[in-house]
Amino acid sequence: MNRINSLLAGVLSSRWMKALAVVGMAGVAEAQGGNRWAPFPPASDFGHRFSELFWLITILCSISMVIVVLLLLIPLLRDRARPGHKANYDHGSSLHDKRLTAVISLATFIVLDAWVLAIAMKDLREAYWNMPEVDQAETYPIEVLGQQWAWHFRGPGLDGEFGTPDDILEMNQLTIPKGRPVSFQMTSKDVIHSLFLPEMRTKKDVNPGSINKTWFKPIEAGEFTILCAELCGYAHYQMFGNLTVMEQEDFDEWEESASLLGIAAYDPEDEEAQWAWEWEE
Repeated sequence: MNRINSLLAGVLSSRWMKALAVVGMAGVAEAQGGNRWAPFPPASDFGHRFSELFWLITILCSISMVIVVLLLLIPLLRDRARPGHKANYDHGSSLHDKRLTAVISLATFIVLDAWVLAIAMKDLREAYWNMPEVDQAETYPIEVLGQQWAWHFRGPGLDGEFGTPDDILEMNQLTIPKGRPVSFQMTSKDVIHSLFLPEMRTKKDVNPGSINKTWFKPIEAGEFTILCAELCGYAHYQMFGNLTVMEQEDFDEWEESASLLGIAAYDPEDEEAQWAWEWEE
């Protein structure tokens, strides 16, 4: 056993392990955009609301933790056993203790629960639940089909209708225009999934047998992440993809070529590819 411990100590203290640790930490920092202590910056127009609420909750919980620690330290230091002083202990059943507990509980409820809930409901009403009408010219509709373990996306193509030969089909890849509301209607082929676009601050469950809706408006062009936030099976970790947001001019060119490619690849006998549905208002 001593030999094993010595061997492990030598390996862990070796230059190779130190080098691997440095590389690993650098990789984490790079993967998180150089900021290891905060979420990715929001890339949707209402994303800042979620970021502000995140930091508000973080700050309030941190302040609460400090207060709780102080309330624990005060009696711990005041009533401890020491020379000339016998340790004092009680069950906190006095009227003073009960009043103090009631005041702290009420303050916690108002600040940490009621206040945060009011802000969250206001943001949901003004942004997340304020879904754009699909008949608006600038709204870009997308149908989503989740399955173990892939995301299937369907755009309406140049004719603006779903279930036609020029539909744009993508798997684990979604291409959308910048600066336009993107409206999703989603269902699942098998089990419950959850479409999660972290940079867009958008997450919505995708359920079999029903169509769920969500939306966002991208304000940044670039490459972003598509994830599944619901444990959906042993290969859940493989269910991710890439979200590409293009400037409108670039998207118009891409949409035209993708629609033509869809027409060329269209096979009316391929039932697996004919999963579109009539858009639900």
